[in-house]
Order: sequence, then structure tokens, then C-alpha cells
Amino acid sequence: MAAPRSDGKAKRPTISEVARRAGVSTGTVSRHLNGGHWVSPEASKAVTKAIRETGYVANATARKLRTGRSGTIAFVVDEPPARFFEDPNFEALVVEVGAALATRDQSMVVLLAGDEPSATRAESFLLTSGVDAAVTASAQPQHHLFDRLLSSGIPLVNIGSPTGLEDRIAFVAADDREGGRLMAEHLLERGARRFVVIAGPEHSPGGILRPGGFRDAIRAAAVEGVDAELLQVRHGDYSSDSGREIARELIAAHPRFDGLFAANDRMARGAIEALHEAGRAVPGDVLVGGFDDSAGAKDETPPLTTVRQDFTRIAEELVDALNKQIDGGVRTNVIVPVRLVIRESTAATEV
Repeated sequence: MAAPRSDGKAKRPTISEVARRAGVSTGTVSRHLNGGHWVSPEASKAVTKAIRETGYVANATARKLRTGRSGTIAFVVDEPPARFFEDPNFEALVVEVGAALATRDQSMVVLLAGDEPSATRAESFLLTSGVDAAVTASAQPQHHLFDRLLSSGIPLVNIGSPTGLEDRIAFVAADDREGGRLMAEHLLERGARRFVVIAGPEHSPGGILRPGGFRDAIRAAAVEGVDAELLQVRHGDYSSDSGREIARELIAAHPRFDGLFAANDRMARGAIEALHEAGRAVPGDVLVGGFDDSAGAKDETPPLTTVRQDFTRIAEELVDALNKQIDGGVRTNVIVPVRLVIRESTAATEV
């Protein structure tokens, strides 16, 4: 805690106090605050703890003058406000990325760029505010956000594989294709044989990689002699409404399907509602799986089998990739493993 001054106001903790508390030199603390180069994991952990205990806050103006950096990262979300606040994944990512940045004494501003005017304002802010780098999420092709940021020269890391730009844009992504494969193999193991998929938007990893991995596993099973078939893949927009409406259409078009994979948990939940409306039980008549393991996946009825993204690990890798690019212009791509989480929505059916 900061010590009180004679005038009753708290005295701002200094870098020297942090160093004494951590048992390291002031130079080690300074290197930790400016990217962590030449700082051992043990020393970095001690400094992080000392910063938290003392309440130390770096002087951003002094740092800007000393290093030419502001210590601020922009988190740019290419979605309208309503979609941003509705989707629990955005909340999880903002929290985790903010926490990962805080360990390096970096701050974050969130910019919503879900339409042309917002995208233009976000671009202007990035060019004039002095932020060190940008994180992008859910970039929509029609807004040309990647082109705008690449032309500005600002360091950039995307959350998720940037379709068609993997060799130009650094990214940190869950292993989307592997997640789709894991779900298909699980549904096959549990007895489903006729499948439909509600994928994400066509330009997104959830619209390409997740259904792609699922399709690969179904084809592999068929080659091995399993009587399995992927009946149809439809693209939604990650909302529960789209999952519900597409599921209704799939029920009408393919009444025999007994396995459904949705590229996120919200669409899976909407699909379950549509199945219940049609008098089809989950998991009694149809096995349903989602993706993300987002808030509510285990608490709603039935608890949802899903593929878990490790948002904490994604955020840590993201901040590391950002600072590598800020410090040395090094562009890195990282794929983070995923894990199948089995719950009641895929209880075994009779084969």
C-alpha cells in the first residue's frame, strides 16, 4: 500500500520501492515494465507481485518520453455495440487480455468498429492517439479493417486465423480445425450417424476451420466403413437467433439427422430450442455439441457438450506476440490447443 504523506494524501509508490519489495535491482524492474527482456521468470514473478502489493503505477508521460511508447494497446472489435455486449466471448477476451497486459504494466482501450463510420473513427484514433499496437477481433471483410491497419504501419495481432492473410498478419488462435474434428469423433462414438452443422460466418474460422475439421472426421469414418453422413452445412452469425432459425430449416429439410454441431455455444443453444419446439429431445433424439465453453454452457438445460477455448492462454500468447512485434517487428502465429468438454447434450443414444 502507498504510504501517507504529511498532507494526508497517499504518496505514489516508486520504482525503487518495487525493487526493494521484489528483492531485485531497479534496472530489473525497469526491464520488466518495458517488455521483460533479460528478466528471469522468477524475477518477473517477484516484480509482478511487488507491483500489486505496493500499488505502483508507472508514469505514462515519463515512459513515453523515455521509450517512445505509450504503454497502451487498442482492442478493436469489428462488431456493433449490441453484438459486442451480447456475446460472452468478447467479455472473456477483454478481461483476459486486460489482465495479461497489466502484468507488463500496459493498458488497453476498446474500440467498436462495427460499421463504416465506426471503422473510420477507429482508424483515425489509432493513427493519432499514440497507441503502441492493436488487437483485432471479428474483422468483417466489408469494412476492410485489416487493410486500414496494415497501411497505417501499426503493429497488429488478430484473435483467430485471419482468412487469406495468415502470411501478413500475426495471429493467436484456438485450434479450430482440431476442435471440429474432436466434436465429430465424439458424436460418432456416442452413436450419431446423420449430421448437420451450423457454421459461423463464411469468412470466419468458425465458418471455415471448425466445420472443415468436422467434415474431415466424418469422411474419415465413412472411409473406415462407418455408415456416417454429413447432410448439410449452413452458415449463421453466431447469435442464438440464427442457430434457432437455421435449425428449424434443417429439421424441415433433413428430419432424419441425429447429430448437430454448432460453431459456437450460442447457436447451439438456439438450435436446442428449435429441436424442443419440434418435439425432438436432446439428447434422446439428437446429440448437440457447441464450441467455446462460454458462460452458461454448463448451467442451462441440458448442459452443453462443447469445445473449450483457453481464453487465458490465448490472451497471454497474444500479449507476448504483441510485444515481440512492438519491440522487434517480429510477426508470430500461435495455435492454442482446445479441449472437448462432455456434458449431458451428447449422452449416448442407441446405435
